[in-house]
Parts: sequence; C-alpha cells; structure tokens
Amino acid sequence: MSLKTNQNSEEQKRKVNDLLRFARAYCVEKLPWFSPALFKCKIHLTKKVPVAAIDYSFNIYFNPEAIETIAQSGTKSKALSEVGFLWIHEISHVLREHNVRSKEKNADPLLWNITCDLEINDSNWEGLSPPEKFPGIFPSTFNLPDGQLSEFYYKKLTKDQSSEDSIVLKLPNGQKIKLDVIDEGSGVHGHSRPWEVETKGAQEMDDIEIELIKRGVANEIKKGQKLGLLAGHKPGGWLRWAEEKLKRKVDWRTVLRHRMSVAINNGLGSRIDYSYSRPSRRQAVYHPILTPSLRGDMAARVTVIVDTSGSMTPQQIGQAVAEIFDVLKSFQVPVTVIPCDAQAYEPISVARPNDFFKLRKLAGGGGTNMIVGIEAALKLKPAPDSILVLTDGFTPYPDTKYKTAVIFGILTMTPNQQTGFPPNPPWGKDTVVEIDLSKDR
Repeated sequence: MSLKTNQNSEEQKRKVNDLLRFARAYCVEKLPWFSPALFKCKIHLTKKVPVAAIDYSFNIYFNPEAIETIAQSGTKSKALSEVGFLWIHEISHVLREHNVRSKEKNADPLLWNITCDLEINDSNWEGLSPPEKFPGIFPSTFNLPDGQLSEFYYKKLTKDQSSEDSIVLKLPNGQKIKLDVIDEGSGVHGHSRPWEVETKGAQEMDDIEIELIKRGVANEIKKGQKLGLLAGHKPGGWLRWAEEKLKRKVDWRTVLRHRMSVAINNGLGSRIDYSYSRPSRRQAVYHPILTPSLRGDMAARVTVIVDTSGSMTPQQIGQAVAEIFDVLKSFQVPVTVIPCDAQAYEPISVARPNDFFKLRKLAGGGGTNMIVGIEAALKLKPAPDSILVLTDGFTPYPDTKYKTAVIFGILTMTPNQQTGFPPNPPWGKDTVVEIDLSKDR
C-alpha cells in the first residue's frame, strides 16, 4: 500500500470520526435526555457492520464507508440529522433492554433485530431523520400498528427463509417480504458478533453501571416532559418506558421509611441515656439538685446487604443500588454496604450520591446465603441500628429474629412470585417488602 493511500485512509477516518462526534453533540443539543447514554458510548469503526451496531457495554460500531456515503449525499445539516438518527437508534436498543428480552424469549436473532427496530422506530424526534441511503424499516412497512413492543411484532412476523445477505418474512396476511439482513450486534439480540470479538480496546461495563445509565435517561425524559422540552417531538413509547423504569410496583419506600425509622430510633434509644458522669449544662438552674445529662452516640447507623449471587439479574442489582441511594437521601446518614453471595465481602461506605462509583463493581457471583451477610453486619464496629437485606429471595433465612432490626426487600422478576420469601413466623409483614420488577421494562 502506498504512502498516499495510507494518508487518504487516515484522512477518511478522521473525517468520519469528526462527523460522528459532531452528530453526537447535535443529538445532545436536540435531545438532551439521551446524554447519559450518548456520552458513555465508545466509537469503533469497522467495515464488518452494514451501517451501525452496538453491544451491551455501549461500544458503538459504525461502517466508515456508510457514514461517508451519508456525508456526501447532502448538506452538512442533513448529514448531522441522519447520523444523529443512527446514534439514537443504536443506544435505544440497549436502553430498551432488547438483548435481555431476547434471551428471555430465546428469540431468533435476525427476526428479533427486525422487530426491535419496529419498536423503536415509532418515535419521531424533531431534527432527526432516517438516512436516505439506508432508510430502515417501520411498522408501516408490514402494515402493522405503531406503538407496540418487539414481542408483539415478533408474534406477527415469521421468518420464512434466510441467507447470509437476505431474509424473507411472512406477514399475518400471508404476504412475503424480502429484506436485507439487519444485524446490529449483541446489544440487540445478545449474540456476540465477529466485529465485537475482534475489536481492540472495547470498553466493558458492569450491570450496575448500565442500569444507572438507563435510569439516568429515564429521569431526564421525565424532567424533559415536565419542562415541556418534548413539545414538537413524537417520542413514541419512550414516555411509557421511562414511567415503567422509574415507577414503584408497591409503596415500598413508605414502608421502608417507616420500618427503618422505627429501627433507627430503637437503636439510638439503646445507645443514649442520661448519665451523671457529666452534669447537665443547666445545672445552675437546678442547684443544689444534681441533674444528669443525655449521653451517647446520636448518629444513626444503617447497613445494607446486597445479594450479589449468580441468580441476581442486572435489573435486580441495579434496583438494589438505586435503593441504597434512596436510603441515603431519605435518612441523610452514611450507609455501610456489604456485598454478599455465599460469603460476605469487604464493607463499602457511601456517604453522598456521587459515591455511586464505589458500587460499580460489587464482588460476588457465586451461591447465596444472606445469613452470612447479616452476621457480618452484626460484627461491625460500631454495630448497626438497622439492617436492610436486598435479595431475590432464593437464600436460606434465619430461624429467629435478631436484637438488631432486620428488614428484607425481595426483588422479584416474576409476576405473583410465590417462593423465595422469608418464613412467617418469625418474619412477618412488618419485616418483608416485595419489590416487583416483573414489568420494569
């Protein structure tokens, strides 16, 4: 290869990277609620993807030739609009948990990719438009309604046949449509692709960080809705997604605040008492009677045990982390976090919201025994006033209560889950709360 060819290749790569970064900034300006996800993406260029793809860790892959084709097909503003559409399209797959839902259905990856595109392409974001040279597919392509989930479209479409380059789909009315193969990577269907394996320097994100990104976007969408920033847009299913991502299935926080408030007050009460070792500050008022003063540690002590066993899903671990910071916010006291599977790991202290980075990688992944975590919490110096255990419930439970108050938050993923709860007695409704995540999509 000649030096001139090398120079041309590097120049093309630079221009493509510039356009991709300008388009990302353009998206943030137009749709600021997506910024928590956009700025977490790492850009990779590869000719092995048709246009664009994404993996679970927000590595986003673009075909430089496809991006250059878009750049040459119109004005700069048109290019920004079309490449911006690709950015939002790709991150939408991970935000909407398409890869997780694909594994739950054991879905055919190529058919699933198509139906996921139908789910997210019902949005119409002002300032963004599908690339003219790579138009994509929409529910109307198959005479199907907008606003449905991928699972709905998956039931309506059947893969008749496929090859390396094309796929034939059978519609509900018996009509057949031939399409080019759409494969946007493991971020959509959960199956690793060659361009992901061969890419050097790809970032790796843990489940907790990814869940926090999703919740960050959901929070920003809700804020944008309240401020009227979504006016002029047609967000499709995004408002529903944000609502379901953030809403509570039970009034869990009310129960938690009440139970933990009682536990903390009882714990403080056992450590605070009147003492004659130091006279009251108002002793002069009561002279010659000697009056005691209130002595003891007035600071509340809260410990949260997080189940990090292999049975915990990313959603459950992410929810557990979110609850830790809700406790922090509600009670305004530092929280000691103990990750636990079949063993208790090193305690982690969090004192403020920006301490979330300490919980990005929680040790665990093995068996489950929350009793070990509770016993480790009780051995802390100083001892906690209350212990909150966040688990999927598939763990041995203590046969008796402790002197220290223990509250179980059971994170369920199956509607009306009947198993995995502590025995009653001794653990009654005042010590157990179900957090239903079965519809948190």
